[in-house]
Formats: sequence, C-alpha cells, structure tokens
Amino acid sequence: NGSLIALDASTGTEIWIHEDLGGMQGRGINFWQSEDGKDKRLLFWINSFLQEIDASTGKSIQSFGVDGIVNLRDGLPRGVNMGWNLNSPGKIWKDLLIIGSTTGEAFMSPPGDIRAYNVISGKLAWQFNTVPRPGEFGYETWPPDAWKYTGGVNNWAGMAVDEKLGIVYAPTGSASFDFYGSNRIGDNLFANTLLALNAAPGERNGHFQAVQHEEGDRDFP
Repeated sequence: NGSLIALDASTGTEIWIHEDLGGMQGRGINFWQSEDGKDKRLLFWINSFLQEIDASTGKSIQSFGVDGIVNLRDGLPRGVNMGWNLNSPGKIWKDLLIIGSTTGEAFMSPPGDIRAYNVISGKLAWQFNTVPRPGEFGYETWPPDAWKYTGGVNNWAGMAVDEKLGIVYAPTGSASFDFYGSNRIGDNLFANTLLALNAAPGERNGHFQAVQHEEGDRDFP
C-alpha cells in the first residue's frame, strides 16, 4: 500500500518502516536537516497533501502544518475546486521547500504558481504567480484579468537551484489552452519560459521566454 523504509546502508538491517503511504509522488522525496544535524526530515506529498517524517525515527511530524499536513491546493487560483498534483519533488534551499505544480494546460486548468514553504512550520513563505496579476511584471502581456480564467504556465518538470547564489531556475510549460490562444492575446509571460527567481523572497531575477504566445504545446521542459 506504499511505504517508506530506512535501512542501515552497511548491513541492510531495517531501522524503521512507515506504512500506508499509497499515492505518494513517484519521482523522489526531499531530505532536510538542521545545521547541527539533530533535526532530520523527509518531505513528500500524497495527492495534494504535503507532510514530513522524522528521518531518524520514521514518525510523522505533527507540528508541521495542521496536524502534520499542508494542503497544497490552498492559495492557488481556483485550486480548491480544480485538480493539483506534482510528480517532481521540488528543491530544498536552506529552510525552504520550493515546488512547482502539474495543473495541466486544459481550458479549465488553474495557473501553476511556484511556491516555497518553510520546512519547520509548513507555512507558505512566498508565491510567484506564473500568470501575472495586476501590478506585477508581465501583466500587460495578457488580456486584462487573464489570471482569473486562464492557467497552465506550470513548472512540472523539475527545477534547479544555485545554492551559493540563491537562485531558482524553473522552466515552465504552455499557457492554457496549449493549442488555442485567441482568449489570451499577447506574449503570455511567463509561459514557455526559463524563470530565474531569487530563492528568498521569490522575486523575479530574470527570465528567457523561448516561445511567445505559444499555440503548439512546445513546453520549455
């Protein structure tokens, strides 16, 4: 039914097993530890629910989020009623877990905003809106209030972090619908873009848009 198992690397002896994790994302999990090495955590999610396990004991960390759970749909435009998932485990930078999303690129898909969560508390540290909102850079490359009805522009294929400079490099997919663009006249930043974000506080450092107003599902990844 899905389990995480810790083994002694030298002998293969089982240290702990955490069962009943069916549906856990399939492309790996994240590991974090405090500077003194005493606090070690494994981070993963099942469906849209982020949780942590103590890497030393295999027990859930109940102080994380609400009773050990963070709902990753919270805060996404139309995210409560729309599907959300992410196969890539995201990246750890200092005390932050930075993640994209696999919201899809269909007509009703919500925007795939990039977010960072505090590893200790589970609180949202920052959110970068991949379909810009009023007053944000790139808003004029869409029709007015496009973020309310269009979506996609999601980082679904993973990201890279320059740990020394604190820069996150996140490639994005197409805007929705990925084969039709008459309802989103303009260049459509930040679709089909390699985004460079400051890991804290999540502000745009720079970007390269490979295809403007894309209509052929040529996702940057």
